Amino acid sequence: MKYLITTTLFVILLFNLGFSQEKYTIKCQIAGWPTEKAYLVRQGNFPGVDSVAVTNGAFQFQGVIEGPTSAYLITQKRGGVAKLLYVEPGVININGTFEDLKNVSVKGSKCYDDYLELKNVQEKYDNEMGKYVQLQLSTNDSTTLKGYYQKLDSLSELSINFSREFIKKHPKSLISLLELNSLNTSLTNAEIKNLYDALDPTVKAWPEGKVLAGNLMYMGKDKVKENNATESN
Repeated sequence: MKYLITTTLFVILLFNLGFSQEKYTIKCQIAGWPTEKAYLVRQGNFPGVDSVAVTNGAFQFQGVIEGPTSAYLITQKRGGVAKLLYVEPGVININGTFEDLKNVSVKGSKCYDDYLELKNVQEKYDNEMGKYVQLQLSTNDSTTLKGYYQKLDSLSELSINFSREFIKKHPKSLISLLELNSLNTSLTNAEIKNLYDALDPTVKAWPEGKVLAGNLMYMGKDKVKENNATESN
């Protein structure tokens, strides 16, 4: 498992070969942007770094890319304030203020729309679970605690089910691929394989799709348990 993790970036770079390139443009108008330059740091499928000059909060990135990939808009190349987004073919418009960078408007990015759809629901479940975690600290009554544990289990299962249905609903989305990877310890190996098989062939052909395919045999809460048992022997 450690070998697979440490070689993931190399494999992604290797799989980048042979993809056709399409143009992308990211137009930004962010009032109060504090630095003379803005950086676009791409990760995942198609990594890379770009920088442009900023004029009164306005700046623009242009280039070509083989498909969608996660990225960060950053004030400095290293250690700066960052905003998550996704680079994909087409024109993306970002508008807002640096003071509220996390909530700037992002238009023209299907990946970002999918990300928000997933994030907004999952945050509701996370916030609700957080309440019950805090309630556990307020009592020593075993019956009450049991009720809190059951509620947490129920909310966790609802969250997992939502992710599962999201992936089924969005078989062509990068977000589905990333979410599937995050369910490694929540679903069984068979469930993960079934969800992966239902993804669009284009998604499976992306570098991160191929990396996930190579890791499928090790994924799932049952496989993780088996691996942990083997390492402890």
